[in-house]
Amino acid sequence: MYNFTIDEVSFSIIDLETTSLSPETGEIIEIAAIKYEGFVITDKFYTLVQPSTKLVPKNISQLTGITTAMIIDQPKIEEIFDSFLDFIDDTVLVAHNAKFDLAFLNYVSRKLYGKEIKLPVICTCNLARRLYPEVKSKSLSSLAHYFNVPFERKHRAMSDAVVTLEIFKRMLELLQDFNITRMTDIIKLSQNKQVKHRYKRRRYV
Repeated sequence: MYNFTIDEVSFSIIDLETTSLSPETGEIIEIAAIKYEGFVITDKFYTLVQPSTKLVPKNISQLTGITTAMIIDQPKIEEIFDSFLDFIDDTVLVAHNAKFDLAFLNYVSRKLYGKEIKLPVICTCNLARRLYPEVKSKSLSSLAHYFNVPFERKHRAMSDAVVTLEIFKRMLELLQDFNITRMTDIIKLSQNKQVKHRYKRRRYV
């Protein structure tokens, strides 16, 4: 998959809402994923998740709009995690601040299966630092504003995933202009690593 080009792979753009900033003290309460392949959306995954406490902290409700009443009848993480893994299987994961999302997903994966998720990952936040140094803040909201992407429902998993995808599309367009199309190079950029100079020539010069 690493040697494939942009048009040869499937991407899963993911986003989570959680009850805290750490998987050691919090849980997932919402998961969204958008499958993007061949430059079109081909599928979506979405669910609210009932935490083991069956409670959503007040500050999280204020931030996300997700209330205890909304999650009380929803499935638990262990009931939907297999379906989520099936959805993202054999794809490249894309997330804004991917370290956060992967921390929670791998925590659940280790707990349920004793292993972490082994898929290529692209962090759009890290990629923005390489591609758009002129943008002071690399938050999802700031990048949405920079690209004039509508973002009305912040801190909800599917809305955040949609905006992340729109920003990722802009990034892919720029990368293609510089002939950077192989997944291995894009992943390197998102990890703040160098790519070979021969990939940095513009196509339209």
